[in-house]
Amino acid sequence: MRIAFENLPENFPSPNQLRNWLQEVAQHHRVVLGQVAYRFVDGATMLSMNQRYLQHDTDTDILTFDYSEGDLCSYEAIINLEMLAHNAATFSQSTENELIRLLSHAFLHVLGLNDKRPEEKEAMRTAEEEAIAMFHVKHTSDV
Repeated sequence: MRIAFENLPENFPSPNQLRNWLQEVAQHHRVVLGQVAYRFVDGATMLSMNQRYLQHDTDTDILTFDYSEGDLCSYEAIINLEMLAHNAATFSQSTENELIRLLSHAFLHVLGLNDKRPEEKEAMRTAEEEAIAMFHVKHTSDV
C-alpha cells in the first residue's frame, strides 16, 4: 500500500493524518488500498485536464482515475484547490471538511458510488458525511 499526496498545502492536515484516516475508511468499507495518489492543482490545470480526459469545457473540483484490480483499490485523484476553497466558502464548510469530502469522494467513486442522479447524489453525500465524521473522531482520539 502506498498513499501519496502531491502539492498538499501546508495548512491542511498532515499526510500521515490523512493516510491513517484513509486506511480506516478503507477498513470500514472492507477494501484494501493499493497505490493511491492525490494531486492538488490550480484551476487552469484542472480545466486543461477536464478538457483532455473528459472532453468537458467546465470547471470541476475533482477528477478520479480508477486503476483498481480485483480487491485492490488503486486510484489517482486530481483536486482543484481553487474549487475546494470556493466550495468551502459557498457551503459554509471549513477547508478541512471540504478536503476530506473530496478525498472521500474519489475513494467512494472507486467503490462504485455515483453522483449523477438525485438518489445517487444523496447516497454519495451520506457516505461523504460518514467519512468526514470518521476523520474528526480520529482527531478527537489522538488528543
